[in-house]
Order: sequence, then C-alpha cells, then structure tokens
Amino acid sequence: MWKQRLSTAVLTLVCLAGAAQAHFIWIEHDGDGVARAYFGEWAEDVREKTGGALDRIKSPRAFTTDRSKTLPIERRADYIEIKATGANDVRLVEDGLAVREDARAGGKTKTVFHAKSGRQDTQAGLDFELIPTAVNGATFTLMLRGQPLAKTEVKVFGPPKWERSWRTDAQGRVTLQTPWAGRYVVEVVHVEEKPGESAGEPYNRLRHVSTLSFVVTEGIAWTAP
Repeated sequence: MWKQRLSTAVLTLVCLAGAAQAHFIWIEHDGDGVARAYFGEWAEDVREKTGGALDRIKSPRAFTTDRSKTLPIERRADYIEIKATGANDVRLVEDGLAVREDARAGGKTKTVFHAKSGRQDTQAGLDFELIPTAVNGATFTLMLRGQPLAKTEVKVFGPPKWERSWRTDAQGRVTLQTPWAGRYVVEVVHVEEKPGESAGEPYNRLRHVSTLSFVVTEGIAWTAP
C-alpha cells in the first residue's frame, strides 16, 4: 500500500512540475488603461493567484521601450497590475526564477519569461521578442538579442481557443493568420545552450519563453461562452 501511495505522490509531483513548466506570462492591455500580467495558461483559462503559483513571479520588471524606465507594478488577486499610460506597447521580463534540475535535458535549466502586449513598436525592447515588420502588421521577425532566429516554432492561440503553429523562415520571419476579431496570444519557446550562474547557482542552459498579445478589431465575430 505504501508503495502505491509513494507512486501516486511522485506522479502528482511530476504532473504539477510539468504544468508549471507549461505556464507562461502574458499581458493584457486595452486602450490606455492599466495593463495586467497573468501567469498561467491562456488557452485553458488558468490564471494563477497570489498566495499560490503567482508568487513564483518574484521580480518582474515592466516598461514600454526603455527598460531602465520601469513602470510601477502592484500585485492583485490573480494578476500583476502594471501602471501603464497611453497606448504604447507594454513589456515585462522575469529573470529571477530559481535554477531547476532538468531531468529531460540533464543538468540544470534557468527559465526567463519575456512578455509584450501590442504591435506598435518595430524595434526590439526585450532580449527575445516578436517584432512586427509594420505597425499592427501580421508579419513578424523573431529576434534573440538583436539577431533573427530562424526555423523556430511560433504557437498562436486565437479568440475561440483555436491553436495553430507556424515556423519562422530562414530570415526569422513569420506571417500569422488572425481570422477572428478578438485577443490573440502568441507563445515562442527557445532553449539556449548557454551556461551561466544565477544567485550563486550554476546552470547549463537558458529556456526563454516569450509571449505577444494583441487585439484584432476586424474579423469573424466571436463571443466567449
């Protein structure tokens, strides 16, 4: 009996670790009001809460274009409020997560979250970011520290929880289809085999998770149930 209970406990921990690993941060910013950064899974309507998994996001920094000019933030029940003004793109980076053991890849991995809302800027503000080739356009260049990233999967979640993946071309470009009116969230994950150290803890690689969210005003009408 104790072996069965141990196996169940181990399986539960593995499932919880896998679920946390699948999470990302995305930003919702409508009009010129405050922006909200959520941690969870957009397609599954999972938004982690303060006092729970949202507390893993310990050191977020938010800004528009200049990362040295950070925006005030405040924690709410299930999101981080960013005191943004105007209709500018809003960005957030969280690079303070603890290094973790990586059973799949071996060694240790450090995850860095990058998030942006909006398609106004055609220049990168984050280390890892999808940049529109034209303001509010549907064609993007995926940039990693100023260099295009080719042949990388780009996953798009649409308003009816529709999901589709594309890959960037040899120049790091990709054109996304946005048939419905409403909010889209785009996720890109890239593992960089670049060892380093964080808070005195060495790691073997960086796992970058980048999101872009934006609203399409024209398209097939969709009303959430």
